[in-house]
Amino acid sequence: MESAINIGIYITYLLMGLAIIGAVVFPIVQMAGDIKKAKGALIGIGALLVVFFISYSLSTAETGLFFQNKGISPTFAKVIGGGLISTYIVFFGAVISIVISEITKWIK
Repeated sequence: MESAINIGIYITYLLMGLAIIGAVVFPIVQMAGDIKKAKGALIGIGALLVVFFISYSLSTAETGLFFQNKGISPTFAKVIGGGLISTYIVFFGAVISIVISEITKWIK
């Protein structure tokens, strides 16, 4: 019975790997096929990378008692801080864009 379960788990891993590869490779192939249509997506990805690098540079590498107890290094603490700051920036950017959109609809 256990061998059947193990085979099922291996098949699941294989199918999950194929799905991940398909989810990553197919969009790249589609973008390479028509660069003009992909320009907007590439600009968005570039903007997110810029936001993350700015957030990473603003974050500190300080580790408190919690981080030390969990074995988190100062470098990884800086990555965590950068991720949090970039999340805040993107969230507030979305809120501001929604407010501006509604105000412009109201004015028209």
